[in-house]
Formats: sequence, C-alpha cells, structure tokens
Amino acid sequence: MGIKTAITLEEVSHIVSCTLLTPTVNGVSDSVYLTDESVLKLFESASASAILEEKALLLHLSHLPVTKHISDIFFLQKKPCVLYEKLNGKSLIHADNHHIIQIAGFMRRLHQQTAGIASTNTPLFESSRLQALIRQTQHVPFQEIFDSIDLELSCDGVIHGDLFLDNVLFDNGELSGVFDFIEACEGDFLFDLAVVAISWCLDEKGDYSKVDLLLTCYNADISVENFIPYMKYALLYYSTTRYLNHRDYQSLLVKINFLNAYPKGTM
Repeated sequence: MGIKTAITLEEVSHIVSCTLLTPTVNGVSDSVYLTDESVLKLFESASASAILEEKALLLHLSHLPVTKHISDIFFLQKKPCVLYEKLNGKSLIHADNHHIIQIAGFMRRLHQQTAGIASTNTPLFESSRLQALIRQTQHVPFQEIFDSIDLELSCDGVIHGDLFLDNVLFDNGELSGVFDFIEACEGDFLFDLAVVAISWCLDEKGDYSKVDLLLTCYNADISVENFIPYMKYALLYYSTTRYLNHRDYQSLLVKINFLNAYPKGTM
C-alpha cells in the first residue's frame, strides 16, 4: 500500500462520511488511505473489470479471513476507487513458526477454494511473460538465472501471487486478514506458496526449517529440495519486476545464492 495520488477529505466527503483520511506508507502500486471505519483504495492502473473480478473472488472466499468491498466503484481524479472493510491487526516485519503455521493453513484453504476456477485477469506469472520482462531489463544475470531454472509451471486455479508479509495482518498473534487480491490470476499453487516461502521463511543462514514447516503445514507433497526451483522462480520474478520499477531487487536476488548453496540430498 502507498500513495501516488493525493486526495483530500473534501474530495471524498460526498462518498464516505469520515473525519480521518490517513495516507499509508508501504508499497507502490496503488494509493491507499485509512478512513475512520474503512480503507479507501485508489487504483493507479487496474481496470474496472479487474476490480469487479476481485470483488467476485473475495465474495467466493468470504468464509476465509479476507477483506471485502463495502462500496461500489467510484472515481476520484478520474481513477477508480473502492472502499474496503477495515481489518484489525498489523503486518509483520518477521515471521516466526506460529505465523508460518497459520499462513500455511490459510494458503491450503485458499487453494482448496480456488482450485480449477477461472479468472479473466492476465496470468502474470507465466514463464513466457517473465521471459518478456527479463528482455525489457536487458540485465544479463536475470536471463542466466532464468535459463538455469528447470521448472514447468502448472495452471491449478486462481492464486494470490503476492503474499508478502505486508499483505497479511495479525492481531494479538493471530492471522486476522489477507488483502490485495487485485492481481489474483490463474497460476501454479506451488509458485503461490513459494512467494510466501521467500518472504516469510527463507533464512540467509541456511536454515530451511521454516520452509519445511510451511510445506508440512500446507500438506504439500514435495520436498524442500524439489521446492527450491519454485522459490528461485519467485525470487527471479519479483527481482525482475522490482528492477523495472526502480525498487530494491538485490535483497531478493541475493537469496538465490542461498538456494544455490542448499545441501542437496540432506532432507
């Protein structure tokens, strides 16, 4: 979450009754404000159809701890906006085993509900799209990593694809909400889980116990060793997109070196 488009209380007064309009500071994709009782999101690039797709998905997942739309689409400064339910809790800076057990359970239930369903959103994480993004960067190391990953992604159903720590809330140690499904699309469930692994679990000290815990609690039928290509792919994807958006990508890219040093055959 973050701010690209500045708006004022006066601009929203005809839409929502509030006394507070507090800009958020994390993230770069859209402009997000906290009001007294809701979250106002101004979409910088998403279409109205993508917003309606998200609304339908969140209704489908309403029994899970996910946010929901509490308004129809409206426009501010010619950009589409939605009010979301305001959830309790805060995002984590670091995840411990208790948090990983909970996010693994959430991912398992999420994928059970989205298995086999279709999405009209562009499938963002396909290898052909990543290859095109890498060509845009003209950054040779990205291509070398891409060529080294032996992985064929599946289309299992709809995935979130971006479940970094800042898209999940915890309240008193308990998972209280997951949000930012605007780019949810068809994809590979193990890739979706790998995004969680690289941000919640991956330890630069070479301790893979959190990754193993994530896989075990998700009930994934895959070893840590065989899961490594999925984590490399997730790291490469987000390194590439961050590079193109002039954000820090090296902190992700360096984790691939940790994975290259994994002692194969030990788990």
